[in-house]
Amino acid sequence: MHAARTAFAGVIFMAFLATGCSRDQTGNDDPDNSPAAGMAAAAPGLADGPAAGTAQTHAGVVQGTVTDVSGQPVSGAFVKLHNTSGRLSFMVISQEGGRYTADKLPAGSYTVQAVGGDFESAWSAPVSVSNGAAGAADVKLDQPRAPDLAPAWPRRLPEHLATLDALPAGPGKDVIASKCSGCHSADQVVASRYDEDTWRSTVGEMQELIAASGRPELSDADENILLDYLFANLAPLPPPDPNSRFPHDLMRGEALHYRVVQYNLEEKGVETHDVAVDPWGIGWANQRTGGMISRFDPVTYEYREVGPPLYTAERARPGNLQISSDGIMWLADPFEMRWLSYDIANDKWTDWPFPADRIRGPVQGNSLVLHPDGTVWMSGHGSVRRLDPATGEWSTWDTASWIETHEDPGGYGITVAGDGRVWMAENLADKLARFDGESGQVAEFQLEAGAYPRRMDHDNDGNVWVALWGAGQIVRIDYKTDEMTLIDPPIPDNGAYSIDFDQSTNLLWVSLQKVDVIARLDPDTMEWLMLPMPQAESDIRRIEVDQNNP
Repeated sequence: MHAARTAFAGVIFMAFLATGCSRDQTGNDDPDNSPAAGMAAAAPGLADGPAAGTAQTHAGVVQGTVTDVSGQPVSGAFVKLHNTSGRLSFMVISQEGGRYTADKLPAGSYTVQAVGGDFESAWSAPVSVSNGAAGAADVKLDQPRAPDLAPAWPRRLPEHLATLDALPAGPGKDVIASKCSGCHSADQVVASRYDEDTWRSTVGEMQELIAASGRPELSDADENILLDYLFANLAPLPPPDPNSRFPHDLMRGEALHYRVVQYNLEEKGVETHDVAVDPWGIGWANQRTGGMISRFDPVTYEYREVGPPLYTAERARPGNLQISSDGIMWLADPFEMRWLSYDIANDKWTDWPFPADRIRGPVQGNSLVLHPDGTVWMSGHGSVRRLDPATGEWSTWDTASWIETHEDPGGYGITVAGDGRVWMAENLADKLARFDGESGQVAEFQLEAGAYPRRMDHDNDGNVWVALWGAGQIVRIDYKTDEMTLIDPPIPDNGAYSIDFDQSTNLLWVSLQKVDVIARLDPDTMEWLMLPMPQAESDIRRIEVDQNNP
């Protein structure tokens, strides 16, 4: 059965440069600083097509001037607008003379705040906006900003402070060391800081994943020991100031055109982990713990959810999703032991049962890629797996690291190079693997220790680019020679996470997850453009350019 509902969950945002776009969008923030799990795209979508929502014209405007404490206008400041009666928020940049204009707003009431240099304004009184009419709010940068938030994974300690050795002895520490390192390092657990409800749901989710992969679950006694230890020793960090990751330099040049529209989901904690854009410009995000797929129209601002059919599980656990140029969405669901395809235009789901008796490892890898030959590939633990939808045939290849040690080297980002061979990040071993689907040949390439490769993409020449989260760098691999070139973004310790290329311009976009920035690199000139997110700890996992409106 197919489930659809108009509900809300998590947080979604879409960020882009307005210059040259045929359909405008605007940008944002949530004053209560709900932690964000994001959906990012580089452009607005098309107005028609089967996935588009009912056409609406949003013609509201809020405008005003940003000044400093002495009354002088400030250009290049961030201006955030929050819809007080809805779940939308926006962000624009102040222009010459300190003037700002946020247009294409739904009718409603808005509050406004500006951030620039070392100061911020108070939130304004509510401004009423009707369709086609303008409201006004001038804001003054007269309050000092909070101290800058150090680069780190959201709601975690910085890595150098988070080691298992730093925790007090106890049976709970022993459970972390022995049971909690099957999919990630024990230090990742140590770095995390959650409240009791979040720890319970996290451990429960871990138990479900362990069961789905066929490994023995924690006993009730071990689970209780672990939870008591987590409650006592890994209590939550205080929430960050929402403006504590904005740069102190004012925006200049092309960055003045930066605009964001953000939709804040009502139900938090559903983890809108990955984003994909369909051929009609609609953004989709998988809810890893919510079990649904979020859908957001960047023009009408319509939000709704769809869910895959269920047979034995109470909910799905949708994995990384990708959408083909003809509007077919692909993803994995370990709770029903399957891969899924979804024909968006015809609202039709198809199950592809996963042959767990023939393919090693869990049903759901971290990332999925659609090969130009029509096959579907997914990363696994030291392996890749491939499905040919035309024949229903499954294939898999292991890496040498797994074959030699039977220890998990990881399996993270995945992409297809210019010669059709598939590259995968082995994040736990600081390696890259390359697979030839025709010959079956598998090769591995060592990176520097601590690189921690995550997600990747290829440029228009077919070369592979990989985000090195641990090193805060990007590596470019010439697919013809295997030569590697390291590139440093302007911000150190940035947590480079996900890469996506604008195919029309060959510009690279990368999410810098630990510092809440989406960055753009011109590979020809090596010039960077840095675009901060509207609030700290946005947790940008994946970004995607809308190739229909790059």
